[in-house]
Amino acid sequence: MSNHALLTTSMQAAVPLHIMRLKEKGGPTDEDMSEARKTSDILGERGDVLLFGGGKKGEAADQFNRTAHAIAVLSFCPGGVTIFGTTFDAEKMP
Repeated sequence: MSNHALLTTSMQAAVPLHIMRLKEKGGPTDEDMSEARKTSDILGERGDVLLFGGGKKGEAADQFNRTAHAIAVLSFCPGGVTIFGTTFDAEKMP
């Protein structure tokens, strides 16, 4: 399985869990939005670590979790967000 396929499958499992956590606390907070913005900077600078591994110990896992959380935050936007060929829409998730 390619890195891209593994990342896609992993996100399809992780993002709904993050969405559920956000729903449990009433939706994304300003802090969640701030963290999502930081994630875009991190991916822009070091996104290769998420895609191909390497980096410092735990860096790829941290980027994965940050990215799943950021996608979950974006899923609360009207119409959700489509990424990795999957649409994540908090409104349509149980």
